[in-house]
Amino acid sequence: MTSAAIRLRPAPPLLTGAALLLWGWQTGFLPYAVPMAVLLELSYWSRWRWPITDQEFNNVADISGVVFFLTVVYIFIRNGADGIFAVLSIMPFILYMLILVQRYSQQGTIKLSALFISLRRLEAADAEDINHEIDLSLPYLLVCMISASSGNQRTIWFFISCCLLVAAVLWSFRPRRYHCSLWIILISLSFLLGYGAQIGILKMHRSIELSMMQLFERYMWRYRDPDRTTTAIGTIGRLKLSDSIVLRVDTDRQLTHPLLLREASYSSYGFGVWSNVDTGFDLIDPDITPGNWTLEQNKGDSSVVVSTYMTKDTGVIPLPQGTTNIRNSNAIEINRNHYGAVRMEAREGWITYRALYQPGKIDDPLPNNRDLAIAETYRPDFQRLARQWDLYGKQPRAILQTVKRNFAENFRYSLTRRNRYPRGKYLHNFLFNSRQGHCEFFATSTVLLLRAAGIPARYAVGYVVDEYSRLEGRYIARARDAHSWALAYLDGRWQAVDTTPSIWATEEDAEASSLEPLFDFMSWVKFRFARWQSGDRIEEKTSADYLLWLLIPLVILLIWRLYGKQRISRIKTGDAGKEYAVYPGMDSALYDLIRELEQAGYYRRQGETLGVWFARLDEEMECRNLNDALQLHYRYRFDPASCGSELRERLSEQVTTILESGLISSRDRTPS
Repeated sequence: MTSAAIRLRPAPPLLTGAALLLWGWQTGFLPYAVPMAVLLELSYWSRWRWPITDQEFNNVADISGVVFFLTVVYIFIRNGADGIFAVLSIMPFILYMLILVQRYSQQGTIKLSALFISLRRLEAADAEDINHEIDLSLPYLLVCMISASSGNQRTIWFFISCCLLVAAVLWSFRPRRYHCSLWIILISLSFLLGYGAQIGILKMHRSIELSMMQLFERYMWRYRDPDRTTTAIGTIGRLKLSDSIVLRVDTDRQLTHPLLLREASYSSYGFGVWSNVDTGFDLIDPDITPGNWTLEQNKGDSSVVVSTYMTKDTGVIPLPQGTTNIRNSNAIEINRNHYGAVRMEAREGWITYRALYQPGKIDDPLPNNRDLAIAETYRPDFQRLARQWDLYGKQPRAILQTVKRNFAENFRYSLTRRNRYPRGKYLHNFLFNSRQGHCEFFATSTVLLLRAAGIPARYAVGYVVDEYSRLEGRYIARARDAHSWALAYLDGRWQAVDTTPSIWATEEDAEASSLEPLFDFMSWVKFRFARWQSGDRIEEKTSADYLLWLLIPLVILLIWRLYGKQRISRIKTGDAGKEYAVYPGMDSALYDLIRELEQAGYYRRQGETLGVWFARLDEEMECRNLNDALQLHYRYRFDPASCGSELRERLSEQVTTILESGLISSRDRTPS
């Protein structure tokens, strides 16, 4: 049997060049793609052909293979796992010489032995039966389309371009016995189905990714390493943690300020990782009373009952800062390290313990040299910032106030990062360019800046507790409430320093799912069942116990609330039956302004935040004071460090000025 060409037709004229142009457009290689496409398509009209021998084809294929191998090794060493996209993006370059030689050869095809070295070793008799010749035009066109997708420009024009290119290829191969109109209908239908399937797969991918993150946070979040934590500094895209409940906290009094529950503290930072060096855990001896453990001799005057989930029998537990005693715990053993992390050995599952603490007091050991150290990579930036903010030569208390004020006035909170910067330059960009980031940026920068000014500081991680659930009758913390802050050593004691703008919790709450009440109910039922199954009987609000007998009415109530797009409120009913605010600021004058706007016909669109709504009204009403009033409201409502009475008066004056300006006039307007 003689050598014959495999029945793989060549690509129609201009289509391979079009695929090259699509690749260049999507990946930014258009200046290279244009001459490559022109040279390749000229082969259809040029009469020039060269007698290329089999050995020469083999040499070209071997060179392409070696270049491909070396390129892959270099890219993966430099970029790691992300290098797969870089490899895909340059595939047309690597294979171009092979397709170009084929196009301008007298044969017009290439033998399989040129592509597979194993076929070259076969004897001539066997090679005649299997060593067919193929045309690489269509495979190269497909490679160009796949490489174009690595550009990741998620626009409808890329999908349309791919559809047109595929349709043009299939048009030349369509069966002639059917009318062209039927072919057009079928190919259009396939493209529409493909577009719908693409959207569905994308949504399914996001759903699975979120579910896996929730599972990870639900079952793996307790694996907090007390000696090392990796931040999300440098992460591209939007950080989104789940709404799942990971902590339940019963307090002996109503919280007037967010409660920080610390898990661990760290002293050394480098390239996105905080760590501790040469640290170990010291065993805490239990008290005579079973289940009680004393961390400090001074007894705390406040207490909280914390319920947390243990995925193993040993893990770091969250505690209020200044914890002196742990009571009513079924722990087998408790240890504590030099940086304040407490590790408990207990059973797996939900555990509950009471923590006594002294608010505002942190009994960590004295600072050491590591609490003043700054890596060489970051030292010039923070020394430069310390000079700009005039921190040198001031008293420690004045330094701290200056740092807080500058972060509050010149920086803003954001979970989104859109740009990549050279390794080690993320903090530089945060401090001097973008001035926006999440809590890890603020906490890390605060620690290193205080060290640059001569104040010992550490990096702390844990959770912020400030959401009250009327369903459970207690405070709860979700996975998205994970937080980081700084610890500074001033006036002979450690103090918590949180420079992250207080609006962060509100912005993250706004991202919550509309199904959150249903998930909260299911989580509460599982929690109650786990508590009953384990026999855990630490005292808690008895009103929640009776809700187990009201499952059916509660399910009906939750369905009704979901239908009305309501969420669990952060208000608590007092003994007299009146509702009072869990947080200060519910008497903000901004609520009067909102009522006036709605009565005048300026309705808030569904899903529209206050910031977006006021920005739109600023343009429609030509009023530039709405956003100022909103910022005052946020500070009065959420900033515990601000002067409440002064802000309330300023806000009231601002609202009065807007109302008396006459800009808010009634008009015939229906909600959009």
